[in-house]
Amino acid sequence: MIGHGSPHSIDERRAALVEAIVRRASTPLSPAVLQAFQRVPRHLFVPGVNLDAVYSDEPIVIRRDKFGMPVSGSVRPSVLAVLLSAADIQPGHNVLEIGTGSGYNTGLLAELTGPTGRVTTLELLPDLAEAAQAHLERAGYPAVTVLTQDGAEGYAPHAPYDRIVSAVSVWDIPEAWVAQLKVGGLLVAPLSFGRIQIGAALRRLATGALESVHLFPPAFLLIQGSAAGPDRQTRVPGSSLVVDFGESPGLDEATIQTLLSIDHEIAQLPLELEQHNLGLFSYYMLLRQPPGYAFITYHVEEGQLAYGLELFGWGIMSPTSACLVPYGDTRVVHTYGSSDAYLILSDLAHEWEAAGRPDFDDFRLYITPAGQRHYLPPERDALTRVFVRPAHTYTLWVQPRPRA
Repeated sequence: MIGHGSPHSIDERRAALVEAIVRRASTPLSPAVLQAFQRVPRHLFVPGVNLDAVYSDEPIVIRRDKFGMPVSGSVRPSVLAVLLSAADIQPGHNVLEIGTGSGYNTGLLAELTGPTGRVTTLELLPDLAEAAQAHLERAGYPAVTVLTQDGAEGYAPHAPYDRIVSAVSVWDIPEAWVAQLKVGGLLVAPLSFGRIQIGAALRRLATGALESVHLFPPAFLLIQGSAAGPDRQTRVPGSSLVVDFGESPGLDEATIQTLLSIDHEIAQLPLELEQHNLGLFSYYMLLRQPPGYAFITYHVEEGQLAYGLELFGWGIMSPTSACLVPYGDTRVVHTYGSSDAYLILSDLAHEWEAAGRPDFDDFRLYITPAGQRHYLPPERDALTRVFVRPAHTYTLWVQPRPRA
């Protein structure tokens, strides 16, 4: 049954949602952001959805791709609150949003910028843009500019922007975003590294480079259009399993199918990893990708089982060995073929533990435009990896902790 509720019950639901956001958020949140969540009516942006679902701290999917994966929706509120807090949006700011979706985040941005600010939002899909415009007008935010176009182009007529906020993950930051951002302004976006996402608040420098001010755990949909990067997804024949090779050299369908069909065992990592730390360990793995192995993510269609796997996870894979780690489990891993991948992952888990389990505050990111010399951290012992892409070069590293 669709819930409607009285205005009083809606207010109570919003207050309960804010409490849930505070409990679940992984980093400190801005009071202004929490106040915006208290004021913006989420139910007006996802009509037809039960109020219990609307005012829970859960994402709401409004569009899926050919693999059944979400491509548009209303982001989990606690994740959205972290992103908006990192953006440090002030009244009067000129803000560009990439990825309108339902328009809910756009409404939050309009609330944060206030009557003296300006919000421009870009949506690739015309029907979603039209619906979001109607949602915003109904919710009391008619001044927002909603445009149907590829978000990678930005929107030069309203530039320069104090903030550019992307609610969708990007593989390579479009040059137009940097060009349209004020020097000293913040670009806040989830960035895809082999489909592992790192949320980043990045300050624009006069050179056109971007340096991280704050990194945070994201869980966002991938941008649609030219900024999405190459499609490295492979569906394993005859199954609901899709493997994404991201930055790594891929394996062909037959090799993956053969590997996952032999010697499947369930094992345990030597360390217990809470969900928060599991994500951090995957970041560490990005920097320590073992030679000869692809760092992969995977997903299985909801409600399906493939090669003992369900839902989402990540791992390492070679033609003869794989070790896959489901999200949600604290220690369980699935091994296939030889035990080599499991032994490598176990050794890296011990190495990560010995390094003090680096947290988000220990990671750094510096992004230079193509044609400029890429950045290397001054600390020679910093664990570093450089990702070269068409528009920018990304230097990701772990800041060494002071020696005791």
